[in-house]
Amino acid sequence: MGLLQASNDACVAMAEYVGGTEEIFVENMNKRAKELGMKDTNFVNTNGLPVANHYTSAYDIGLMSKELLKYPQTKEWFNTWQTKITVGLADKKQTELGLTNTNRLIKQYPGANGIKTGFTQEAGYCLSGSATKGELTLISVVMGCTTSKIRFAEASRLLDYGFATYDSAKLAEKNEVMGSAPVQKGSTEVVNAICPEMVSFLVKKGQKEGITTEVKLNKSITAPVKKGDEIGTLLVYKDKKQIKSYPLLAEEDVERAGFLEMYIRMLKTIQ
Repeated sequence: MGLLQASNDACVAMAEYVGGTEEIFVENMNKRAKELGMKDTNFVNTNGLPVANHYTSAYDIGLMSKELLKYPQTKEWFNTWQTKITVGLADKKQTELGLTNTNRLIKQYPGANGIKTGFTQEAGYCLSGSATKGELTLISVVMGCTTSKIRFAEASRLLDYGFATYDSAKLAEKNEVMGSAPVQKGSTEVVNAICPEMVSFLVKKGQKEGITTEVKLNKSITAPVKKGDEIGTLLVYKDKKQIKSYPLLAEEDVERAGFLEMYIRMLKTIQ
């Protein structure tokens, strides 16, 4: 409900259901914010209403929005224009309530796929907007607008600029095998190294060719190996200068080889 229209009571109800109390839920919000790299954010409540020491930034909202776009269910909610919900207790009279998304960007901007509006007297009209064209998804965040119309116009201008100026260099798909690493004393002698998330890099148009990658696998891996263990690194270079690195993980478990298997392997090397 809150993703289509602001609902302060729904925020509190959800916080109490998930966290036990709103205070515990807010603690978890701040913990997760730090994990996402949101350095200019401190939550005091769940609904964003003005209160002392409750603040955030456009950059941090962008980080949070990027994380939300990873989940199919939230993306579906972001793009729902109208829906109905039933309110009231099951054993009493219930009412059907119609909801319309307050984010008009999903109707007005080609390729728009989210995310959320916001408004308070202190913050003004705010919007985290997102759109996808081809393989490039961009997020624009505007805050402090004086009217709702202006926030949609400014978000659209930012997206227009982004699509006109930048491109996406896709470097790896989610769970793509990036190489195979030898495993000493393992039930299998190699294990695939996968990239756990899709890796793409934002570049200015015409500069894709300057982005290259290198896979570095650990030289010494000894069984047992657990699925998800870090066994290598994907290095990203821009014009031959390293700019980023991503962990590569073991695709599956590799148990330690039994005595008989090790003995057979030794015989093969002797032959």
